[in-house]
Amino acid sequence: MHFICPLCHESLSLNVQGLACLNRHHFDRAKEGYFNLLPAHHKNSREPGDAKMQLQARRTFLAAGYFAPLLPALCQLVPRGARTLLDIGCGEGYFTQALQQHLDSRALVYGIDIAKAGVKLAAKTCAGYYAVASSFALPLADKSMEVITRIYAPSSDAELQRVLAPDGLVIIVTPGPRHLFGLRQLIYDQVRPHPQPPTPAGLRLSQARQLNFPLSIPAGTMSHALLQMTPFLWRLSAELQERLINNGIEDQADFNLCAYSRDHKPSLLCHFS
Repeated sequence: MHFICPLCHESLSLNVQGLACLNRHHFDRAKEGYFNLLPAHHKNSREPGDAKMQLQARRTFLAAGYFAPLLPALCQLVPRGARTLLDIGCGEGYFTQALQQHLDSRALVYGIDIAKAGVKLAAKTCAGYYAVASSFALPLADKSMEVITRIYAPSSDAELQRVLAPDGLVIIVTPGPRHLFGLRQLIYDQVRPHPQPPTPAGLRLSQARQLNFPLSIPAGTMSHALLQMTPFLWRLSAELQERLINNGIEDQADFNLCAYSRDHKPSLLCHFS
């Protein structure tokens, strides 16, 4: 167990009720199996993070396999022998579960997200340790994570460096230049490509890959789910939303996958689809 107390930063130990530190701060285990390690002063709203509707739509869409090609590409970057892995912004746990299945059964996998609704969904169905927590104040011990994944989530560069093991890897997935380009054309007069992700301070790019594949989303539930799980829903008129849901969506997925380390090995750049 590598969780630390979000109040005093002492190690947390597992007991019958939940987690406790030497200073007697205690955190109950929820019935779904997760821990709430988000102090009130780390919240920026009453219910921070993605809304329950977004998370449920994301689960519906991802479970149908539309982003499935991303799973092997992600796992190729993760050493199978890693003993500890942290998934920052785990949401409902789709990618965390795939990473846990990729690793040795003895590996300890942690998922954190600021959205309680997401962590609750993840803990109910996925193996590992899950906590409601801020990615800008990670409740994890120094140098404890051999792999850190961050898929569509923000974080603090200083916190990445603090919890990353000396020979560890940080893997960041961001939208590529053409990701959902068709949808974006319906919203913006001029569509700008998504920028390349910046290298976190103190780390060095060791591998960079781009993955793209077509998306053919049928009319009805799945097209509705895709719209609900993206920020686009709030920018589309009700009329256009209805048309897309009734007609289906033809577009493309495009992802940047970047691995960073503390060492100074030469970068390996490659592309595949």
